[in-house]
Amino acid sequence: MKEFLQRLEETDAGLSQMAQKRCREYHLLSAIPVETYKFPTYKSAEEQKVWVHHWWVRPLRFFYRHLPRGIRSRIKRVAT
Repeated sequence: MKEFLQRLEETDAGLSQMAQKRCREYHLLSAIPVETYKFPTYKSAEEQKVWVHHWWVRPLRFFYRHLPRGIRSRIKRVAT
């Protein structure tokens, strides 16, 4: 079992190196900068609130949700 796991680790390491090489080549050919992913910085919960969640929008949301589905879909098509 140890020999099998050792061979598996070696195979995995080889595949990892090949994948990294292909990725670098793809980035160079596509003119994509090679950099690590940067996670976005999140704002506080208060700053994340958008206008849809303000108190004055609640009656409009209630009215919209209770419209027939056909009317809502037409409103969505026009809005987007």
